[in-house]
Amino acid sequence: MSRKNHTIIARLKKKGFSTEMSKHIKLTFQHNGCDTEIRTWVSHGKKEIGDRLLGLMAEQLHLSKQQFMEAIDCTVDGEALILMYHKKDLL
Repeated sequence: MSRKNHTIIARLKKKGFSTEMSKHIKLTFQHNGCDTEIRTWVSHGKKEIGDRLLGLMAEQLHLSKQQFMEAIDCTVDGEALILMYHKKDLL
């Protein structure tokens, strides 16, 4: 299972992540207008992100791989993501 990098970026932005361009694209979760420590990175050049890297991104975002896939496949919305992070005391 793989996903296109531009799809991941667009869908995470809809869930409350901001982007910062550098060597890689940094995605940081914002809550109440402030950056949090919840972040991951996406390469500019890689068009497809494979299963292994999707798992690593899920870890960086403090989500199970299933939760991460649900977030990027749009079965979990931004409010549900906030609730998940509240339950983990990350917000």
